[in-house]
Amino acid sequence: MATFITVSRRPIMGMPFGIPFLLPSYEPVSLESRRNQSSYRRTKQRLRIKPDASFGLSSDKSHSHIVYNPPSSSPSVYHTPTKFLPANDARRSLRADNYANAPAVEELPSVFKSEAEKKYHLTPSDVTEIRKLRLNDPMTWSRGKLAKRFDCSPLFIAQVCQTSPQKKEIQKQVLEAVQSRWGAKRRMAREDRKLRKESWGRDE
Repeated sequence: MATFITVSRRPIMGMPFGIPFLLPSYEPVSLESRRNQSSYRRTKQRLRIKPDASFGLSSDKSHSHIVYNPPSSSPSVYHTPTKFLPANDARRSLRADNYANAPAVEELPSVFKSEAEKKYHLTPSDVTEIRKLRLNDPMTWSRGKLAKRFDCSPLFIAQVCQTSPQKKEIQKQVLEAVQSRWGAKRRMAREDRKLRKESWGRDE
């Protein structure tokens, strides 16, 4: 038995869900958001604040004065500087007592690390021995070990002697092996770092 489906012959323009771009009175709707009148009035009312009296010009133009009008914040006894307090204000005596009981500046620990005292205890014979150890066995006697043995800084070891050419070649091979495992991003980052360092010397 055949089933027939009845198709509505109602024109598409008369459909309740008519397609907007096919409607004759269709106008493009702006996507710009508009502020409601109530929110606009409320915002305008909040912004209508009179400036503080201290911001106005003084009627007495014979002398200038300092305007101290800090922003609103939580109340504190230290909010107003002592310089602006009246002479008979109780906060002046309280602050004076606090300052009297405060530790002296000399007693406070230093923020910066104290520099190590420089030593000038190495003799020319010590320098000769440093160079000898560094050249004979550079893999064992590194700058750190030599600095610890002779009680000096690694920078001083680097200044008085250099490593052997054999160790320089080994370090070069190790660096090439490490760089061979770099990807494109890391290689590009290292090249950018090198270019930045070169631009520092040119003050760019």
